[in-house]
Amino acid sequence: MIRVALDGLRSRALLSAGTLALLVIAVASAVVGPAFTVAVGNSYAISRLSEAPNPITGRTWEFRPTGSPGPGDALAAARDAVQVPSSQRDLSLQLETDRVPAPGAYGEVQLLARDGACEHLEIEGRCPQRPGETAILAGDAEEDGLRIGDRLELGDPLGELTVVGTYVYPNGQGVDDDELAAVEDFWFDPARLASVPAQVLGTQLLPRRPAPYLVPAEQFASVPARLFLVRADTRIDVPADLDAGQLSGLAAEDPGSETLDSGTLTEVSLNDLDAVTAEVEQEREAAVSSVTPAVVSLVLVALALLSRLTSAAGDLRVPDLALASLRGASRRRVWLLALGEPLLLVVIALPLGVLAGVGLTQWLVRSWLAPGLPLPLPPVAGLTVLAVTAAAVGVCALAVRGVLTRTLADQLTGHQRPRKAGRSAVLGILVLVAATLVVATLALTRTGGATDASDLVLPVLVAATFGGAATAGARAGAARLAARRPRGTVVFLAVRAVARRAAGTLVVLPLTVAIAVCTFGAGVYDAAATWRESVAATQAPADTVWATELPMEEAVALTHALDPDGRWLMAAGTFVAQDAIYVAVDGARLGQVATWHETWTPGRDVNEIAAVLTGTALPAVTGSRLGLTMTVPRGSEPVTVEVRFRDAKGAVSGAYVGPFAAGTSSLTERVACRTTCTIEGLLIGGGAGLPTELDGTFVLGPMEMDGADRTDVLTDGGWQLTSAEELQQVAGEVTTTSAGLTVRATGRGLAGLTAGDVPPVRPVVAGREIVDVAGDVPGGAATSRAGQPPPITAAVVAESVPFLGPRGVAIDHTMMSVNRSIFSSEFDTRVLATSDTPQRIDDALAARGLVVATTQDREVERLDGTAYAIVLRLYLVSAALVLLMAVAGLAVSTAVQLPGRRLDAASLSVVGVRRRSVLLAVALEQGVVLGAAGVAGLAAGSLTQWIVLRRITLGVVEGVSWPRVVAHVDPTLLSIVATGVAVLLGCVAVVSAWLTVRRARGASLREKAG
Repeated sequence: MIRVALDGLRSRALLSAGTLALLVIAVASAVVGPAFTVAVGNSYAISRLSEAPNPITGRTWEFRPTGSPGPGDALAAARDAVQVPSSQRDLSLQLETDRVPAPGAYGEVQLLARDGACEHLEIEGRCPQRPGETAILAGDAEEDGLRIGDRLELGDPLGELTVVGTYVYPNGQGVDDDELAAVEDFWFDPARLASVPAQVLGTQLLPRRPAPYLVPAEQFASVPARLFLVRADTRIDVPADLDAGQLSGLAAEDPGSETLDSGTLTEVSLNDLDAVTAEVEQEREAAVSSVTPAVVSLVLVALALLSRLTSAAGDLRVPDLALASLRGASRRRVWLLALGEPLLLVVIALPLGVLAGVGLTQWLVRSWLAPGLPLPLPPVAGLTVLAVTAAAVGVCALAVRGVLTRTLADQLTGHQRPRKAGRSAVLGILVLVAATLVVATLALTRTGGATDASDLVLPVLVAATFGGAATAGARAGAARLAARRPRGTVVFLAVRAVARRAAGTLVVLPLTVAIAVCTFGAGVYDAAATWRESVAATQAPADTVWATELPMEEAVALTHALDPDGRWLMAAGTFVAQDAIYVAVDGARLGQVATWHETWTPGRDVNEIAAVLTGTALPAVTGSRLGLTMTVPRGSEPVTVEVRFRDAKGAVSGAYVGPFAAGTSSLTERVACRTTCTIEGLLIGGGAGLPTELDGTFVLGPMEMDGADRTDVLTDGGWQLTSAEELQQVAGEVTTTSAGLTVRATGRGLAGLTAGDVPPVRPVVAGREIVDVAGDVPGGAATSRAGQPPPITAAVVAESVPFLGPRGVAIDHTMMSVNRSIFSSEFDTRVLATSDTPQRIDDALAARGLVVATTQDREVERLDGTAYAIVLRLYLVSAALVLLMAVAGLAVSTAVQLPGRRLDAASLSVVGVRRRSVLLAVALEQGVVLGAAGVAGLAAGSLTQWIVLRRITLGVVEGVSWPRVVAHVDPTLLSIVATGVAVLLGCVAVVSAWLTVRRARGASLREKAG
């Protein structure tokens, strides 16, 4: 029996090779899926722990020595006291003082000593080497007006220090990632070197906290022991062969605190390994759920093509099987003869598939995952291989059954003609359609982001339904056309072949499934990449994001001072208000600096968003004396004009010009604008800005500053009436003339004006979830108190806004703060920078204590390195393998049909049909059949992608600020796939036609008859 099977395989070598290749791919897929999933989980655990901030995964202790030891003894005692956990490494020590109030404006200062500190900072001057010397942050030196050589009087008990250098934390585009990582590891937490300005939090004044003053260790000999401590840090040790299942053990380790004879050791770690462990476990679960569809689809396509090729092999063996039956072979023996070849191929493919799967997994691990990661072979891989093998045997048995149940007429003609489907076939089709509708309906109506069984089978179900419809449609259409009056030889021959040759249309179903899976896989991978870019733009809405402790107003002023033209820098800050969470942006710079992802507001780019948010630039003035001319209606009481200024640091002040009696008069008033100020509001009222009777027309202008005409402040300032909800507004109209402003008012109250074309209700870009919950964003004025934003309206609804995602509200900072008392210190402030920011500006930011919090490239790289993202690459591998299998199966199927097609072509040539007509007819036939499969496959893949993307999340969502996946089929990608499929299938049709007529001669008929 084995010899007969081997002879059969050799006689049908091409068909046997194609079948073997499909079996090998199916078995290899069963190995790759589970093994690669485990490897990805381990690799992600390694990379996540390696890249996590040191405070999250490391440990920190504070050691306070007893008695009065010297600096060296204190360091030695701390080293002996700290028992480094087995999961930690690189114990580092540094001497620190507590924060000590210093005289003057220095605030609460801190001394710090550590070996190698200067080597991990950018020093101007020199490193302090002797007691009494210090190096301070460059930004603090600038703010305090200190230069190298100046003396710092810190009072008792720190005494006097001489500034011998200034330092800057290495940052910016000029620092490569390796150097930056080394600096971060040395300092453990860069935030320890931050300078925090004085802030007002509600009614509480928080003192200034400059960055630590670097001193030599010997300086601590003069510091009272009660004021200093030794800070000890360790970083996590991540082995290359880490098993993600070991993370729970790492998180459970906790050495606790100890009281020793040499001092008190207190752990002050921010260590949050439990959260990291939970995140890694989420990624592992997501990896399993995401890799399964790719593997299942690949295996199902392989089995579908296997069924077609096994049936084709059975077609060629029909005479042999019929002869065996005529010679008296039992039904069981005929079945064994029929199953011998496919089962032998399964036996051969099993070890080859396992070896191919192991080799492919090893290559993927080395190419995509952490270096040195061992190759895991989980037990589930063996179970999967057994399941796939059993499925392959079942498919072979079904295909053989289809061959053995043919009629004698089909066996004698050599090919099977189309006929009406039997009851079982009709029932199977109805079950398939019903299952497709049920699964699609569940996918459309169900919410949630987890991938489940319906997502696994939906692509194949839809593709099978579309493929069956395409097959039936091609046959029915061809039969209808064949029954009509012929419209030409070529068309007649083509439709006749489609209608009468069942083998020609059998390829439609597996080819449709293959193209659909390929389209779906490529589309999901592209959608996932687009979603990760959107998430990265939310987390890092510019090329570089700098973190700062500066209040929002000072950050805006700093960016304007360093970059007056707004080409490279923009300040942004998040603010938690009563009605929403805001992100305030410097709207005029949004288009030049920030990244606004295309999926956030489809049809609107960043410049259009900036235009929606911003108004006219606030008028700016410089000087110390403001002059104003005003015309007051006859009979009116004297009025005073309050001019509201905001200086470069964001401090708001008011200058009261007046009183102006009835008639026209000019007055001056001193103002604190020796450096540039902006004018954001005018208020006409009584003395000290109190309400008064205002009836008639009031004319403001001209205006002067230090004697120079500045009437343009009035004519070009974009003045609007202030909202009546913000003051007792009695002005009804304001108009601009060449001489200034004309205000008409009636009643007792105030006439308030706001510059910058700021409307009473400010326009904002609202996140999708805010609008979904409350219709429009609730206006701040409804509950407005001191420190709260102004009334707002959602001018644009976005899928995401910078930093806050779908639950935030983006507003221009000027719109938010003009004529309002916003607590600037309550902003979480950042500075955004473009990738082409000059190095001098990076240096200036670092000198002010700013540090690079993240970059957009870093966020994209982090997201691309997640387990889910890496596993999704298997969709591309799956798509490529599916396409390869489809091409191989199509080529083998075409080769199997060639002998029969050549006989038909030879018969046509004998009766006088031209060779060219036969060639065109075969090409048209193949084009129709393959085109139907291509269109059905593209439609099924696109539809499935749209359905699935409506509900799943293509990654692990780490917070509510992450935007959702937009269910969108990229027309460009679809066009590329469609073009590739069309070219491929067109080439197959042309080559098949050429091969058909190439050896179609009348002699073939004589040989067949003989």
